[in-house]
Amino acid sequence: MNSGDGTHESSRCPGCRVELPISQWPETPKYNASPECLQVAGDLLGFEIEHQLRLGYLHQLRIDAYGAQHVRVGAPRIGPVFALNGLYMFLERGSGNIDVRTGHGIMANSFGDWPELTPPESVGRLTAYDVLSAGGVDEVEQAMLAWAEQVWTGWPAADREVIRKLTVDLVPARYFRR
Repeated sequence: MNSGDGTHESSRCPGCRVELPISQWPETPKYNASPECLQVAGDLLGFEIEHQLRLGYLHQLRIDAYGAQHVRVGAPRIGPVFALNGLYMFLERGSGNIDVRTGHGIMANSFGDWPELTPPESVGRLTAYDVLSAGGVDEVEQAMLAWAEQVWTGWPAADREVIRKLTVDLVPARYFRR
């Protein structure tokens, strides 16, 4: 959007640090994200739906990558745990959408003392905007996988180990494909 003096107004997302033109998208307190970044996340969902035969298997991964990259300090502890659990299950254990969501349900019903994870200053250099603007469906698919991997490895090794242990302790092995 152009301002009256000919400059472009933009905002920086506090979660992923992407700078985007100002939009009218509403804010939401759930994520540590700018309205503009939330709009990009919605647009990425739309792209995924348009190409669901190719990208549908990445649905939960997209949700978890965005969630783990936009953790709000002071948010309920279950949020980052589930986002990281989903990334772990997909990236390291080969679990799909249904397996991850089932794992979330099992965990939620069998545990309650979630560890407190403090999000690192930066969680990967790729953002939802990079994924959405990667090009066609092949490029978006590859960018989404790379983005999720960067978000997962962007969290401290100690936090990732906590998630691995918690997941293996609570989720039956049948929900892991490797």
